[in-house]
Amino acid sequence: MRYIATPARMILSGIPHLAEGEVPTEPREEVQCRMPGTLAIDGVSTLPASVEQGKRQADNLLRMCQARVDAGHPSAVLELLDMNPEFIASAWVRETYLRLADAGKLRRERGRPIGRDKVNPMIVVGLVGQLIDTRRAKNPEQAFGKLEELGLMTYASAKDSFYRGRREQRFKPIFLEFPELDRELTEEESLAWFRRVEVLEPGRTIRRTVEDPQRGTVEMEFMGL
Repeated sequence: MRYIATPARMILSGIPHLAEGEVPTEPREEVQCRMPGTLAIDGVSTLPASVEQGKRQADNLLRMCQARVDAGHPSAVLELLDMNPEFIASAWVRETYLRLADAGKLRRERGRPIGRDKVNPMIVVGLVGQLIDTRRAKNPEQAFGKLEELGLMTYASAKDSFYRGRREQRFKPIFLEFPELDRELTEEESLAWFRRVEVLEPGRTIRRTVEDPQRGTVEMEFMGL
């Protein structure tokens, strides 16, 4: 029996959970709506995702980028990295980036670059979710109004950011495979690897605790839906 191990990486956009006290309970005195420059968080969650969904998303974006570069639009590589910098891990992206840069062709097209937001939409998704979880709002629409009432942002801005965070491709999961790093495993190595694997089944939660040099003890939960 012959086994091939292919390294891979799953990238998910985080939805921050703000620390206690970061979301005001009373309206601010200032009339102008304005988000603070910094916010403390005590956790991060993600939207539901699967390997199949992430692989399909990554393959589609890479295929569209390749087609645009072949059609004479080198800026497509920059737009892909603006959308998700993790794509620099792709061998094709790295090689194409360097080739176009060496040829002096790596220039942006006119227009606002992707991702230049005053407030990251995923922060708004987190704020809306927190207001609903703490029963300060019954639904997203009420949460948008609450954010305006608290002086954090206007209703229109909150609504726009929230739905862009749920809709735009840059926040969707991507799954990257690295076939250039394939290596052959013996049957014994494969069996040893499979014994270490824990399958996340529907309705089950796997918990892990790791030590991070900067954040200290970090607890993670993986929930199967």
